[in-house]
Amino acid sequence: MCLSFTIRFGKILSRSFFLLAFLLLFVSSVYAAIVIESDEKLSNTTNADHPSWSPNGEKIVYAANKAIWVMNSDGSGQKKLYDGMGWEGDPVFNDDGTKIYFATESKKAYSARYISIHVMDSNGSNGLKLTETADSRGPSVSPDGSRLVYASRVSGNYDIWTMASDGTDNVRLTDADADETSPSWDPEGKKIVYSSSGDIFTIDIDAVRPIGLIQDPYNNVEPAYSPDGKAIVYASDVGGDYDLWLTDPTGNSQVKLTNEISSEKAPAWSPDGRKIAYVSNRDGEYNIWVMTLGNQEIEFEVTEKTSELEENPISNTQLVKLREYAIDKPKEFIGIVLLFSLVFVVFIVGTFMRKIS
Repeated sequence: MCLSFTIRFGKILSRSFFLLAFLLLFVSSVYAAIVIESDEKLSNTTNADHPSWSPNGEKIVYAANKAIWVMNSDGSGQKKLYDGMGWEGDPVFNDDGTKIYFATESKKAYSARYISIHVMDSNGSNGLKLTETADSRGPSVSPDGSRLVYASRVSGNYDIWTMASDGTDNVRLTDADADETSPSWDPEGKKIVYSSSGDIFTIDIDAVRPIGLIQDPYNNVEPAYSPDGKAIVYASDVGGDYDLWLTDPTGNSQVKLTNEISSEKAPAWSPDGRKIAYVSNRDGEYNIWVMTLGNQEIEFEVTEKTSELEENPISNTQLVKLREYAIDKPKEFIGIVLLFSLVFVVFIVGTFMRKIS
């Protein structure tokens, strides 16, 4: 009996230390994977949205107060480029920085208003309308500049489409019952990442079916590939307000970037992958902010499941909540884990000593 109890005690103790090691590894991989070197506010306006970098990283184009604006990447030289007296948004530079694509409210005689995609020179001149008749928005330029991907309601609800940079050769990529929005190219121009019903998907430009990356109970939106294709940044309301998160291209590992009691959305990578421009209302109004990542290269650590953990699986929702708490209060989390482990070990050792005495 004593030998049997000793064996059981050994198994319990080893599993306890395994669980402790797993939790500490989990915290360290989530909390220490990304270093934020700086985080600063660039604009001082209201209703700012959708920042986009120029190819050389020297300019940021963005929307604010229903108009298109541009500024230097340090926040200086803020200038209104276009204001058509309606709604304008979703601006993005083309591949060489000479043009800006954007969405704007349009109207034909005797018809309802709709949102169409336009293009103009980077100085705000020579505007040209590219889409007609139905809401189309969220343009993203392919790496070689030859095509755009965008969301359009031409078939009823928002689907993902591509077209040539001059507005011709429109091709539908997706056809789902739900709205599909915020499309963005991968660095090779072969794949699109987008959001739909709070989930994030990717689809090859010549594929039939999309692949789900992030599918959980929360609202995950506005994804964008990093310039090297090794990470995807997106916004999620896991903690209630929107924060910025990173995932690897397979969707198997996520890291939280921001932790503010406010909403952070619309992330956009700088061309060198070191910075992320985004919008935040932490000062009361939505403005453009830029964070600088201290990591030279983003690496994700994925913990493999083991048989011990599979015996008591944790649901996705519980794991997300656990990760939220670990990220928000890492020192408290580690302290609780250590205290729990110490109490547990003392209890087991005490029980063992009583059994053999």
